[in-house]
Amino acid sequence: MSDLIRGFARDEHGEGLIEYGMLAAFVASLAFATLLLDPLHIRGSVVRAFNKAVNALLLICQGDLDQR
Repeated sequence: MSDLIRGFARDEHGEGLIEYGMLAAFVASLAFATLLLDPLHIRGSVVRAFNKAVNALLLICQGDLDQR
């Protein structure tokens, strides 16, 4: 049993994957915190871009409805 535990403790397979996962989680948490705190006023730009896209889609849909 102790050999099994020693072997498990020495096994380094998957270690790189865990490190990449931790790095991805760190970057995601920084991006999330930046959007929440909004020091660069990103939120307004994102909202404006989203509204532009929605309005463009609405215009396209209305054009399709008018042609029917």
